[in-house]
Amino acid sequence: MTLTLALVPLDERPACAALPREIGAVAGARALLPPPSALPRIRRPGDTTAIAAWLTSVRCDAAVVALETLGYGGLIASRTVPATVEEVTGRWAELRGVRAPVHAVTLVTRTPDSADAMEEPGYWSPHGPGLHRLSAHLHRRSAGQEPDACPPAVPDDVRDDFLRRRLRNHTLNLTALGLLADGTLDSLVIGADDTAAWGMATAELRWLQSWTSWLGDGRVAVRPGADEATAALVARVLSGGVPVAFSIESTGPLDRIAPYENMPVEQTARGQIAACGAIAATGGADVSLVVHVPDQTGSDWAVAPPAATDPEAADEVAALVERLLADGRRVAVADCGQPNGADPALVEALARRGLLDRLTAYAGWNTAGNTIGTAVAHAVAVVAGQRAGTFDPPAHRRLLMRRLVEDYGYMTRVRAAARARLGSDPARHDHVPAGHPVIGEIATALDGLRLPGFEGLRVNGVRLPWERTFEVEFDIEEGNGAC
Repeated sequence: MTLTLALVPLDERPACAALPREIGAVAGARALLPPPSALPRIRRPGDTTAIAAWLTSVRCDAAVVALETLGYGGLIASRTVPATVEEVTGRWAELRGVRAPVHAVTLVTRTPDSADAMEEPGYWSPHGPGLHRLSAHLHRRSAGQEPDACPPAVPDDVRDDFLRRRLRNHTLNLTALGLLADGTLDSLVIGADDTAAWGMATAELRWLQSWTSWLGDGRVAVRPGADEATAALVARVLSGGVPVAFSIESTGPLDRIAPYENMPVEQTARGQIAACGAIAATGGADVSLVVHVPDQTGSDWAVAPPAATDPEAADEVAALVERLLADGRRVAVADCGQPNGADPALVEALARRGLLDRLTAYAGWNTAGNTIGTAVAHAVAVVAGQRAGTFDPPAHRRLLMRRLVEDYGYMTRVRAAARARLGSDPARHDHVPAGHPVIGEIATALDGLRLPGFEGLRVNGVRLPWERTFEVEFDIEEGNGAC
């Protein structure tokens, strides 16, 4: 019998709407989404009334719900729309009418160090960097630390709106914990993206961690990451309450803190394992999670691509993967060497050794939390499907190839050339209208990518879902030629 999930994604981007379905498909499950007209479209909020009506009427075995979408209309809407606590909680009350277990995610609002307002309130341009510094200043002061400098000059009306929105969203994060405590939710993931050691998001995340520990409820996972959270919850459902065990392996120090995060990468990994309903184990693990640790060079494939990465470090990781596979282990690779893309030296080292198509999972995109959560979720789906006899090898192969094409082929090879062609400002999102010639150039480059072990599959239907180069969407089809 096919497991059916109802999925309310954070928004319509592939990482939020397509990835959870692909995770489910690996284990033979299907995920249903609300009508496209009800979902958000970039800055346009989704229709919360229509989403709630769909969610309470659809027949499913479990529901995976992004609370920002049900409450505000999407991730961007949770940062921009003037909804009140009462309005959002009223929408969340519809969850009590869902006729299946509900697994939900809520997010701590980010404070990015950028003057780009594409995903933020309009005043982020030009006040985003000032608000980022103000956030760190307030956190340091509340922790009894001496602030680095005087608080930045931010207009009073901007500061007031910024703080009111944070207070509202933090109140609602606590409300989500209450929904778990009263039985409305079966599990909850609390995530945060674009964090730093000092900032209000970090303070709020720790307050929520404290409440989680006080409640003593193991159904809550608090960790860095956002876009991959619904995929993690899909994996939790797939496991059926029988945890998949992961060992955490590395050739580098796991106490390093990745860019855009506020805790050591090992702690991020443990949080993502918990979010997927899995457990960390030292012996008898079902999967070896190999973490390629952050290189600490300050490079970033989206805004400051490195001229080169460390081939020796990459080869050490590839050698570890080869040894684990030779021992008969399932291996998931979380490529956290640099943010916003794969380490090409690692992917190429794995390719030279003929290991790419032997992996249980691979990811190397955006933040370490996004990467680790995706790799763990994919691996859980493989094990759960194999246990249940529903594992779909072609779906697994397509997902493995997708991550390699997107994270390695696009993010670390093709995107920089496309942005150079457009003359994009590296500090801001660009705009690429439908039909622009650069989209055809991206399609040609991705279709020409050779990945050993994935012959017979090819990339088709390339598009830029948010009309910008930051993320790409494409289809993977059976065919001859490249890949």
